[in-house]
Amino acid sequence: MTIIQKKMTNLYELRYRPVFSEFTDSEFNHLRKNMYLRKYKKGQVLFDEGDIRDKIFYLVNGLVRLERYDESASYTYTDYVKKETLFPYGGLFSDDAYHYSAYAVTNIELYYMPTGLFESLIADNPKQMMYFYHKLSKILENHETRVQYMVVSSATNRIIKALNYLMKELGDYTNPTMVNIPYPITINEIANISGCSRETVGNTIKKLKEMNKLEYEHKLFIFKDLIYFNSYTE
Repeated sequence: MTIIQKKMTNLYELRYRPVFSEFTDSEFNHLRKNMYLRKYKKGQVLFDEGDIRDKIFYLVNGLVRLERYDESASYTYTDYVKKETLFPYGGLFSDDAYHYSAYAVTNIELYYMPTGLFESLIADNPKQMMYFYHKLSKILENHETRVQYMVVSSATNRIIKALNYLMKELGDYTNPTMVNIPYPITINEIANISGCSRETVGNTIKKLKEMNKLEYEHKLFIFKDLIYFNSYTE
Protein backbone atom coordinates (compact mmCIF):
# COMPACT_ATOMS: atom_id res chain seq x y z
CA MET A 1 0.00 0.00 0.00
CA THR A 2 1.42 3.39 -0.91
CA ILE A 3 1.57 6.31 1.48
CA ILE A 4 -1.05 8.18 -0.56
CA GLN A 5 -3.49 5.26 -0.38
CA LYS A 6 -2.89 4.90 3.32
CA LYS A 7 -3.40 8.63 3.79
CA MET A 8 -6.78 8.54 2.09
CA THR A 9 -7.88 5.49 4.08
CA ASN A 10 -6.88 7.06 7.38
CA LEU A 11 -8.61 10.34 6.51
CA TYR A 12 -11.91 8.61 5.85
CA GLU A 13 -11.55 6.89 9.24
CA LEU A 14 -10.75 10.21 10.92
CA ARG A 15 -14.03 11.67 9.71
CA TYR A 16 -15.88 9.78 12.45
CA ARG A 17 -13.45 10.33 15.31
CA PRO A 18 -15.02 12.49 18.06
CA VAL A 19 -12.51 15.27 17.54
CA PHE A 20 -13.68 15.70 13.92
CA SER A 21 -17.21 14.31 13.98
CA GLU A 22 -19.08 17.60 14.48
CA PHE A 23 -17.55 19.24 11.42
CA THR A 24 -19.86 19.41 8.43
CA ASP A 25 -18.84 17.42 5.36
CA SER A 26 -17.83 20.66 3.66
CA GLU A 27 -15.70 21.75 6.63
CA PHE A 28 -14.01 18.38 6.98
CA ASN A 29 -13.27 18.21 3.25
CA HIS A 30 -11.67 21.64 3.47
CA LEU A 31 -9.57 20.44 6.39
CA ARG A 32 -8.77 17.13 4.69
CA LYS A 33 -7.23 18.91 1.71
CA ASN A 34 -4.80 20.61 4.07
CA MET A 35 -3.83 17.60 6.21
CA TYR A 36 -0.44 15.95 5.72
CA LEU A 37 0.70 12.53 6.86
CA ARG A 38 4.18 12.28 8.33
CA LYS A 39 6.32 9.70 10.14
CA TYR A 40 8.92 10.49 12.81
CA LYS A 41 11.60 8.26 14.27
CA LYS A 42 11.97 7.69 17.99
CA GLY A 43 13.71 10.68 19.57
CA GLN A 44 12.87 13.20 16.85
CA VAL A 45 11.59 16.64 17.85
CA LEU A 46 8.21 17.74 16.51
CA PHE A 47 8.51 21.27 17.86
CA ASP A 48 10.32 23.20 20.60
CA GLU A 49 8.95 25.52 23.25
CA GLY A 50 8.78 29.00 21.74
CA ASP A 51 8.42 27.84 18.12
CA ILE A 52 5.64 29.45 16.12
CA ARG A 53 2.41 27.56 16.79
CA ASP A 54 1.57 27.07 13.13
CA LYS A 55 0.56 23.39 13.17
CA ILE A 56 -2.01 21.23 14.96
CA PHE A 57 -1.26 17.50 15.12
CA TYR A 58 -3.32 14.33 15.26
CA LEU A 59 -1.34 11.31 16.44
CA VAL A 60 -2.26 8.12 14.58
CA ASN A 61 0.24 5.72 16.18
CA GLY A 62 2.91 5.82 18.88
CA LEU A 63 3.58 8.04 21.88
CA VAL A 64 4.65 11.70 22.12
CA ARG A 65 6.14 13.31 25.23
CA LEU A 66 5.55 16.98 26.04
CA GLU A 67 8.18 18.76 28.15
CA ARG A 68 8.78 22.18 29.58
CA TYR A 69 11.59 23.31 31.92
CA ASP A 70 11.56 26.25 34.29
CA GLU A 71 14.20 28.96 34.04
CA SER A 72 16.55 27.11 36.39
CA ALA A 73 16.10 23.84 34.45
CA SER A 74 15.51 22.18 37.82
CA TYR A 75 11.80 21.48 37.29
CA THR A 76 10.28 19.70 34.33
CA TYR A 77 6.66 19.58 33.25
CA THR A 78 6.08 16.23 31.56
CA ASP A 79 2.97 14.93 29.86
CA TYR A 80 2.12 12.43 27.16
CA VAL A 81 0.02 12.17 24.02
CA LYS A 82 -1.12 8.70 23.01
CA LYS A 83 -2.50 7.49 19.71
CA GLU A 84 -5.76 8.85 18.28
CA THR A 85 -5.30 12.15 20.08
CA LEU A 86 -5.18 15.76 18.86
CA PHE A 87 -2.49 18.06 20.26
CA PRO A 88 -1.48 20.58 21.47
CA TYR A 89 -4.54 22.09 23.13
CA GLY A 90 -2.46 24.64 25.02
CA GLY A 91 -2.64 28.07 23.40
CA LEU A 92 -5.66 27.28 21.25
CA PHE A 93 -7.12 30.57 19.93
CA SER A 94 -4.71 32.62 22.00
CA ASP A 95 -0.95 32.08 21.74
CA ASP A 96 1.44 32.46 18.84
CA ALA A 97 4.04 30.03 20.20
CA TYR A 98 4.07 26.50 21.61
CA HIS A 99 4.11 26.26 25.41
CA TYR A 100 6.36 23.19 25.49
CA SER A 101 8.50 20.89 23.39
CA ALA A 102 7.25 17.65 21.82
CA TYR A 103 9.33 14.52 21.24
CA ALA A 104 8.62 11.14 19.70
CA VAL A 105 8.97 8.54 22.47
CA THR A 106 8.48 5.78 19.88
CA ASN A 107 8.35 5.74 16.12
CA ILE A 108 5.18 7.69 15.36
CA GLU A 109 2.79 8.47 12.54
CA LEU A 110 0.70 11.62 12.57
CA TYR A 111 -1.23 14.17 10.56
CA TYR A 112 -0.61 17.88 10.83
CA MET A 113 -2.76 20.77 9.62
CA PRO A 114 -2.45 24.58 9.65
CA THR A 115 -3.40 26.07 13.01
CA GLY A 116 -5.15 29.07 11.49
CA LEU A 117 -7.41 26.95 9.30
CA PHE A 118 -8.25 24.53 12.10
CA GLU A 119 -9.13 27.30 14.54
CA SER A 120 -11.25 29.17 12.00
CA LEU A 121 -13.28 26.04 11.23
CA ILE A 122 -13.89 25.43 14.94
CA ALA A 123 -14.89 29.07 15.48
CA ASP A 124 -17.55 28.81 12.77
CA ASN A 125 -19.06 25.58 14.12
CA PRO A 126 -20.81 25.85 17.53
CA LYS A 127 -21.07 22.06 17.99
CA GLN A 128 -17.38 21.55 17.30
CA MET A 129 -16.54 24.49 19.54
CA MET A 130 -18.56 22.91 22.37
CA TYR A 131 -16.65 19.66 21.94
CA PHE A 132 -13.36 21.48 22.40
CA TYR A 133 -14.70 23.43 25.37
CA HIS A 134 -15.57 20.17 27.13
CA LYS A 135 -12.24 18.65 26.12
CA LEU A 136 -10.28 21.59 27.53
CA SER A 137 -12.33 21.46 30.73
CA LYS A 138 -11.46 17.78 31.14
CA ILE A 139 -7.76 18.45 30.54
CA LEU A 140 -7.83 21.20 33.17
CA GLU A 141 -9.57 18.87 35.62
CA ASN A 142 -6.93 16.18 35.03
CA HIS A 143 -4.11 18.66 35.60
CA GLU A 144 -5.69 19.97 38.79
CA THR A 145 -6.02 16.41 40.07
CA ARG A 146 -2.43 15.68 39.14
CA VAL A 147 -1.22 18.73 41.08
CA GLN A 148 -3.22 17.61 44.11
CA TYR A 149 -1.66 14.15 43.87
CA MET A 150 1.82 15.63 44.00
CA VAL A 151 1.26 18.02 46.93
CA VAL A 152 2.09 15.47 49.61
CA SER A 153 5.21 15.20 51.73
CA SER A 154 5.75 11.47 51.31
CA ALA A 155 8.02 10.65 48.38
CA THR A 156 6.62 7.13 48.18
CA ASN A 157 3.07 8.46 47.92
CA ARG A 158 4.04 10.87 45.16
CA ILE A 159 5.71 8.11 43.18
CA ILE A 160 2.76 5.72 43.51
CA LYS A 161 0.35 8.50 42.53
CA ALA A 162 2.52 9.30 39.52
CA LEU A 163 2.44 5.63 38.53
CA ASN A 164 -1.33 5.60 38.97
CA TYR A 165 -1.60 8.66 36.73
CA LEU A 166 0.45 6.95 34.01
CA MET A 167 -1.58 3.76 34.40
CA LYS A 168 -4.84 5.63 33.83
CA GLU A 169 -3.58 7.89 31.05
CA LEU A 170 -1.56 5.41 29.01
CA GLY A 171 -2.55 1.93 30.15
CA ASP A 172 -4.57 -0.75 28.39
CA TYR A 173 -6.48 -3.48 30.19
CA THR A 174 -5.04 -6.92 29.42
CA ASN A 175 -7.79 -8.42 31.60
CA PRO A 176 -10.24 -6.97 34.18
CA THR A 177 -7.58 -6.97 36.90
CA MET A 178 -4.39 -6.06 35.02
CA VAL A 179 -3.21 -3.02 33.05
CA ASN A 180 -0.10 -2.67 30.91
CA ILE A 181 1.48 0.46 29.44
CA PRO A 182 2.53 -0.44 25.88
CA TYR A 183 5.08 2.40 25.72
CA PRO A 184 8.55 2.70 27.29
CA ILE A 185 8.59 4.85 30.43
CA THR A 186 11.94 5.58 32.08
CA ILE A 187 12.81 5.98 35.74
CA ASN A 188 13.89 9.56 34.98
CA GLU A 189 10.47 10.41 33.57
CA ILE A 190 8.75 9.15 36.71
CA ALA A 191 11.24 11.14 38.80
CA ASN A 192 10.31 14.29 36.88
CA ILE A 193 6.58 13.71 37.29
CA SER A 194 6.78 12.88 40.99
CA GLY A 195 9.44 15.43 41.96
CA CYS A 196 11.62 12.69 43.45
CA SER A 197 15.16 11.53 42.83
CA ARG A 198 15.92 8.77 40.37
CA GLU A 199 17.30 6.64 43.20
CA THR A 200 14.12 7.01 45.27
CA VAL A 201 11.93 6.10 42.29
CA GLY A 202 14.09 3.06 41.53
CA ASN A 203 13.92 1.82 45.11
CA THR A 204 10.15 2.32 45.29
CA ILE A 205 9.55 0.42 42.06
CA LYS A 206 11.82 -2.37 43.33
CA LYS A 207 9.70 -2.66 46.50
CA LEU A 208 6.46 -2.64 44.49
CA LYS A 209 7.82 -5.46 42.36
CA GLU A 210 8.73 -7.44 45.49
CA MET A 211 5.18 -6.87 46.78
CA ASN A 212 3.85 -8.20 43.44
CA LYS A 213 2.01 -4.95 42.77
CA LEU A 214 3.58 -4.42 39.36
CA GLU A 215 6.17 -5.63 36.87
CA TYR A 216 8.74 -3.36 35.23
CA GLU A 217 11.04 -4.80 32.60
CA HIS A 218 12.69 -3.12 29.60
CA LYS A 219 10.98 0.20 30.56
CA LEU A 220 7.51 -1.40 30.29
CA PHE A 221 5.01 -1.46 33.15
CA ILE A 222 2.39 -4.07 34.02
CA PHE A 223 0.11 -3.13 36.92
CA LYS A 224 -1.08 -6.23 38.77
CA ASP A 225 -2.99 -4.77 41.72
CA LEU A 226 -5.33 -2.02 40.50
CA ILE A 227 -7.10 -1.67 43.83
CA TYR A 228 -3.81 -0.93 45.52
CA PHE A 229 -2.84 1.87 43.10
CA ASN A 230 -6.31 3.38 42.95
CA SER A 231 -6.45 3.53 46.75
CA TYR A 232 -3.76 6.22 46.64
CA THR A 233 -6.00 8.60 44.68
CA GLU A 234 -9.25 8.19 46.59
